[in-house]
Amino acid sequence: MDRIPVRELNQNTSAVLARVQRGESLEVTVKGTAVARLVPITTTQSLLDRLVAEGRATAPTTSGPVPMPPTLGDPAVEAAAELAAMRDEERW
Repeated sequence: MDRIPVRELNQNTSAVLARVQRGESLEVTVKGTAVARLVPITTTQSLLDRLVAEGRATAPTTSGPVPMPPTLGDPAVEAAAELAAMRDEERW
């Protein structure tokens, strides 16, 4: 990986970015100390793969559709109507 001083980046920004676009990775230095890295963007990696590589996400452990939770209660009973009926009974 080549190193370039920040002054060269400031004076030749287009040329430096052209090098990165061609696939080079460059470290930017200030007073000889690396402070930044310019790397080309790769589109071959999916967003999930990139986040996993960065440690910001965990890959799924299963494949296929996510199973739905079990249906609770009787699907033929409308919950809102039952609740309204119960409230009406309490009021009288």
